[in-house]
Amino acid sequence: MNATKVVHRNYLVFWRGWRSSAVFSFLNPLLFLGAMGFGIGTLLGREHMAAFGGVGYLEFFSTGMLAATCMQSATFAATYPIMAKIRWYRNYEAMLSTPLQVRDLFFGELAWISLTQAIVAIPFFLVMVAFGVPETPLAILAIPVAVLVGLNFGAAVMAYTATLESDTSYNWLFRFVITPLFLFSGTFFPIDDLPRWAASIANAIPLYHGIELIRGLTFGDLEPGAAAWHVAFLVVFFGVATAVGIRNFHRRLIP
Repeated sequence: MNATKVVHRNYLVFWRGWRSSAVFSFLNPLLFLGAMGFGIGTLLGREHMAAFGGVGYLEFFSTGMLAATCMQSATFAATYPIMAKIRWYRNYEAMLSTPLQVRDLFFGELAWISLTQAIVAIPFFLVMVAFGVPETPLAILAIPVAVLVGLNFGAAVMAYTATLESDTSYNWLFRFVITPLFLFSGTFFPIDDLPRWAASIANAIPLYHGIELIRGLTFGDLEPGAAAWHVAFLVVFFGVATAVGIRNFHRRLIP
């Protein structure tokens, strides 16, 4: 596929700084889980386990943070780097002068985002294993689920980026969309504690469904019906976001 050429181009750029990326991929989860899991988790104590589904706060927080980290990473990858290729450096104009098509650009960027999310998710999961979080071999499936969460946000934000003329809107995106989702989609506490309207919003967002899947797979208490619903939501959301993204890219890049 021609989309692999886009992946190869991004890989050549990434290779220049892969060492620092690899270090931070392990350092970030260590800091997060150490500070929040062991720090706050120790203050909460085991008497509060019922509030977190019968698990300790380290286990609850780490599973949510795995999905949330991929959301944040994929969102960033779909903002400034894509905007630069569209408007500032005009990389896509040069690419489209070759046999590459708009669909190749979009799917190539999505494929690259999936690879970068794997680079984020695998070290995070290994740190979780080191801390003794997973309780079942099915927990390994948390990695592709986290990648899928990242792809959901990557596709949606790429579709949004293709409509922008400048990067000023990203301040609003991160401040009023990504940050509230990070805080109120079940990462730090169950959404059952939220008002009904806020819980309804969380249920309409891919992050919540990814977190629920990851927790169920990690602790081995995922019901088949719930799993099917969460997977279906993520797949449908991704399909819709991808279709809109390709349309927006075509409108933006083809006069």
